[in-house]
Amino acid sequence: MNVTEYIASGILESYVMGAVSDQERREVECLSSIYPDIKQELDQLSEALENYALLHSVEPPASVKDKLLQQLDFEKPQEKEPIIRPMPVDMTTSDATTGLAFRTTWVVAASMGLLLLLFSFFLLSQLRTNQKTLAATRTTNETLQSEMRQLRDNQSQANQALAMLRQPGLRTIELQGNEKAPQGNMLVFWNTRTHQVAVDVRSLPALPADKQYQLWSMVDGKPVDAGVFEATNGNALVQRLNRSISRADAFAVTIENRGGSPTPTITTLLALATVNA
Repeated sequence: MNVTEYIASGILESYVMGAVSDQERREVECLSSIYPDIKQELDQLSEALENYALLHSVEPPASVKDKLLQQLDFEKPQEKEPIIRPMPVDMTTSDATTGLAFRTTWVVAASMGLLLLLFSFFLLSQLRTNQKTLAATRTTNETLQSEMRQLRDNQSQANQALAMLRQPGLRTIELQGNEKAPQGNMLVFWNTRTHQVAVDVRSLPALPADKQYQLWSMVDGKPVDAGVFEATNGNALVQRLNRSISRADAFAVTIENRGGSPTPTITTLLALATVNA
């Protein structure tokens, strides 16, 4: 059976408030002994109803006790002559009146019980709704906190990149894509003093999850690994690479397996630009 649908049907709330038939009561007790989730939900509903009753219980004022004691006579009653009243002659009329009064009292009591039952069911429904709203609020709060952490990380990266761009000795090299990436365009920032390298990708094709772009510095015709980067880095405009480049006659870009390659794959060469003196 689908335990989730059974819990959401409302039968457990009706059972807790005693508004189920004998067959439904036996069914709930049987299923709660088989399925732990139903048992847990039943316990939670019982506890919620009990907590609500305790929360809204009202203690009578202390003055009520004094008034009751004043009205009660604890002294020994004086003996009085018994009052003798004649028995009613019309027994049929007396029985009818008594039966009518009993039925009226029963109807009033049943109506009050039904109203109390409906009100309790409404309160339980409100409690469940408030619990769901609280869970949704917590989820939203966690999402906002995650986005705030991401924004702080992006801001930190942007500050680091800006600090690097402001340092003396910075060279900027523009790389245009070849026939394999005709719309490709990016900038390479290389500091000849600190040997740091960063890239600003303006336009490059998206890659599969197992592939990455890799930057190479050409030194005396030999490629040197300058680090891997992505086609996009979220909100960050500049991506700092984790390689130190002391010399470079040119820079090139290839597509490699994720994590990079020790040697470039010439067939995936997308761009090449020399470093002007």
